Amino acid sequence: MRTLTRVLLLCALSFVAAAPAEADTSNLTVHSRTCAYAVAYADYDGYSQGTAPFFAAFTVDLNNNGIFGEPGEPTNFVTLTAGVGKPVQAATRLRFRALRQGSPIAVTAYEVDSEGFYVSGPLEAVRYTCANRPALNALEPNTGGAAVNVAVVARVFVESIPVYAEASATSVLVGGVGRDQAFLARGRNSRGDWVQIDFPGGTGWIMWQNQARLVGPFASLPVLAD
Repeated sequence: MRTLTRVLLLCALSFVAAAPAEADTSNLTVHSRTCAYAVAYADYDGYSQGTAPFFAAFTVDLNNNGIFGEPGEPTNFVTLTAGVGKPVQAATRLRFRALRQGSPIAVTAYEVDSEGFYVSGPLEAVRYTCANRPALNALEPNTGGAAVNVAVVARVFVESIPVYAEASATSVLVGGVGRDQAFLARGRNSRGDWVQIDFPGGTGWIMWQNQARLVGPFASLPVLAD
């Protein structure tokens, strides 16, 4: 009986050792900040599940609507070294259009893999009321828990992309979008190669691969077409 108990214990220990550790991006803090930038930090435990490379993404809500990373709200990506099990701190400086003094600004962070899947987060936002003179004291950290909405944005890097009424090049052409423009993505097709965007002509579909970059957790977009 004692031998059997020892064997079962060894098996249980080997299973625990083989189980992958959950990724953990936490302890978001904001240090130096003004109405035009914020310096943010997040702790990373050194483990990730998903498809490498992995990124700590930092983004902001500048219009106080509760949605982070919309067009005009920057998202910075910091590459993380996964699998080493050694905690590190990711840091970035988020620069954005200068807001009026006294405006509310919120910062969040999350971890995402190269296929656009959340690995951890998004974290509870750190919020501050901005001033033109830099504030240098670190704000209290947030460690997650509250729901945060993160936008997915399509940023065009070719000269132009046609926009169609449906997720098909045989559907009606409804407009076009140009280089360096950014648009809110609403959904995707089942294959993931087309996304629906809001653009000046209304709502339409673009084939984004090799023409635009999706910024944000794009695997979380709802499937709106086959």
